[in-house]
Amino acid sequence: AALAYISMALISVAFVPDGFSSWQEYISNRGSLEGPSSVPTFYAAQTRLGTAGLVIITISALAAILTGMIGGFRAAARVLSTMAEDRILSDFFSKTTHSILFIMGISGVVVFLGQNTLNWFVDLTSLGAIIGFGYTSAAAMKIASIEDDRRTKITGLIGLAISILFVIVQLVPGLAAMEAMGAEAFLLLSLWCLIGFVFYWRTIMNSKMTEQSGMSTSVIVLFALIIYAPLMWLAKIILEEESAEAMKTDVVWGGIIVLVIIFIGTAVMLYVQNLVRKKHELSEREKIRAVESNLAKSQFLFNMSHDIRTPMNAIIGYTDLALQEPASEAVHEHLNKISLSSKHLLDLINDILEMSRIESGKLELEFVPTDIRALFDGIRDLFSEQMVQKKIDYSVHTSQVQHNYVWCDKRNLNRVLLNVISNAYKFTPEGGLVNVSLWEINGGNPEYSTYEIRVQDNGIGMSKEFAEKMFKAFERERSSTDSGIEGTGLGLAITKSIIDLMGGTIEVLTAPGTGTEIVIGLKLKLAERKEIEEAAKASEEIPEEEVDFSGKRLLLVEDNQINMEIAQMILTQLGFDVETAENGKIAVDMVTSAAHGYYDAIMMDIQMPVMDGYTATKIIRNLEDETLAQIPVIAMTANAFAEDVRSSEEAGMQGHIAKPIDVNIIKKTLAEVLNDSK
Repeated sequence: AALAYISMALISVAFVPDGFSSWQEYISNRGSLEGPSSVPTFYAAQTRLGTAGLVIITISALAAILTGMIGGFRAAARVLSTMAEDRILSDFFSKTTHSILFIMGISGVVVFLGQNTLNWFVDLTSLGAIIGFGYTSAAAMKIASIEDDRRTKITGLIGLAISILFVIVQLVPGLAAMEAMGAEAFLLLSLWCLIGFVFYWRTIMNSKMTEQSGMSTSVIVLFALIIYAPLMWLAKIILEEESAEAMKTDVVWGGIIVLVIIFIGTAVMLYVQNLVRKKHELSEREKIRAVESNLAKSQFLFNMSHDIRTPMNAIIGYTDLALQEPASEAVHEHLNKISLSSKHLLDLINDILEMSRIESGKLELEFVPTDIRALFDGIRDLFSEQMVQKKIDYSVHTSQVQHNYVWCDKRNLNRVLLNVISNAYKFTPEGGLVNVSLWEINGGNPEYSTYEIRVQDNGIGMSKEFAEKMFKAFERERSSTDSGIEGTGLGLAITKSIIDLMGGTIEVLTAPGTGTEIVIGLKLKLAERKEIEEAAKASEEIPEEEVDFSGKRLLLVEDNQINMEIAQMILTQLGFDVETAENGKIAVDMVTSAAHGYYDAIMMDIQMPVMDGYTATKIIRNLEDETLAQIPVIAMTANAFAEDVRSSEEAGMQGHIAKPIDVNIIKKTLAEVLNDSK
């Protein structure tokens, strides 16, 4: 409508109205014309197009005016609605209709107050537009600088420069002559600034933000305007008076009003600043409490990990030993079920502890050269038997991969795949379908490639509501009681955290009854074949036939009698001669008094009374007898976190075995350590 009016106006003014030699002659004589003819565009349209032209341009003008009014009302109403949503204004303004009616009501009052009041609002609107535009531009610059958005940063800088230019061109010259705004506009500005303080007060009271630095700056600007505006108002009214008596009266009463406004502004500003300070202090105290709470939580998890793994070691260890003894088929079946259940329980415990470590930021990635296609081949083989038993059509596709060799955290990527494929297996009924595919999307970078992993099933699917929160910890759409499927609900939360740490993306496509597709995107650095071969050689396992522990003597240091008995039986079955010590102090004494070559290695627990394993190992490493000081020490402990492994290395240990102990891991670790010590 506005464009129609402008177009019509341009067409009409392109012709000089009939009866006049030029537009200058028309303008100088239009005062004698009546009605629409006194408006140049209307007169031109009427003289060129007749009554139809007058009707068209009138409708266009009305449409343009109404469009502008509606746009203005909508914009102002949206500001009020936003302030209500932020709890600065009453909830009454949260409805657009209420906000528009309020704006229309004020607009009507202003119109009926006369031309002078309209001038006040025009003055304040001009000033408000300059301040608002400048503030918005500065805010855009700040955000763009943080996000490194050069384009927006330049735009914000230009906007700020325009605002400053407007101030220089429009306000500064007027200030010198005290004509920037009318006296009433200055008084109204000071009152609006006071209202602004009330808005800030409500915002800070209701805000959940812990840092209010931006607000503090804005409050200072408002306070400066509160001082400036009433002083300018007083100066204006004094200069407008013609008699000394009137000036004296204005100075007295005007001064009182100025003092009241400045006093109220100062009081409110100090109150607001005090609120900001209290919020900041409260935030700092909460941060300190959070740090203390995290430390307490970490210590609790550390203790829980140790205390839970110790009895689990006994359950799993004795079960494995019992399975090696002759017994009836029924007894062996019961023992196998105990072993399976205990290992499942251990997996649940590990998930809970791992999620807590992720939340505390303790999960660390270890990138190694990996054959990613071989990794997926291993995943295919791992699930093949399970899928066949459940009659699931299972396939793994990697044919689209061009670069097999990448740098990645192999262990955690494998864990991600296990979690996602396990879910697909669990929630797909018999006769279903599970497809796993790996795609390479090369973006032209010779050093990196993007890989897309898709795991698709035609199982029960998920609701839209659950899909939005499925990556949150402890979330399950149905309990294990309802679904018959056990689990902590942590697998996908751990998966999402690992993918985030890797800098990747993960999304879910699903609907009830239509199955689920998990899509993972990872950008990985490419590796060379020789790097893969070197890594494989470094981790190459010693063939089982080469492992011979007969005639080897171990010192087993363990304070828990049950764990000592289990470990002693396992080590004896492997061929070792085993001697025992109940704590680190006894172990140090036994090593110190031993002959050279008497002990081939020491299995050292960490948490023990009298002397812990770290201290005992450090003392052994500092013995004057270099031969005794170099005896290999292997940690065998319920302290199973990555930092525990590092602590063992720092203490001088050559290996780390986590409880519950696994016979294969013991064999592998001891073989590697004893071979290295030759």
